[in-house]
Amino acid sequence: MNGFKPPLPLRSDTPAAWADAALADPEALLSDHAHCEKKAALTALNMAQHLSDMPRASVLLARLAEEELNHYRRVLEALQTFGWKLRPDHGNAYAQALHKLASKGLLDQLLIAALIEARSCERLGLLERAWAVQPAPGPKSWLAFLLELEHCEAGHAQVYRSLAEERFGAAAATRMDWWLDREVEVIGALPWRSAVH
Repeated sequence: MNGFKPPLPLRSDTPAAWADAALADPEALLSDHAHCEKKAALTALNMAQHLSDMPRASVLLARLAEEELNHYRRVLEALQTFGWKLRPDHGNAYAQALHKLASKGLLDQLLIAALIEARSCERLGLLERAWAVQPAPGPKSWLAFLLELEHCEAGHAQVYRSLAEERFGAAAATRMDWWLDREVEVIGALPWRSAVH
């Protein structure tokens, strides 16, 4: 990640070998990421509705949703460029496992969104480095795109965390500490596959 650090203090590092497994099937990787970007845009719009009494939140989340939709389009275009089809959405076991643990309403939803974006940032950095060493199919411009995605995911994580802190105060930090431990448990229990999570 060229010295770039995830925006949250994640309590486990993904092994570098994970990227090799993820890149073993780049069509699956890109298909899954397209689905993730679409869901991320919908999440941002849903959060904006729940935080409609906070004008700053509405603007930030509208921008975030716009970025996610832009990435969704670009990943779809990449699939077409490579001659690949968008594979069916088989769900995101990582996100599903986090949401099953949620119990604090909007606070947990904001913090889960921050964690998902932070883990995406960390893993996109690993993909970027692996792609640079042993390129998967696709143009060299994909390295720049992965770096862009990595930085965007970091910014998105910071948005969600800051909105949680603005709305819930000190309770957000306390709850995030709890979530960082749960995230380690969830990510460690999942098998590697050709997907970011």
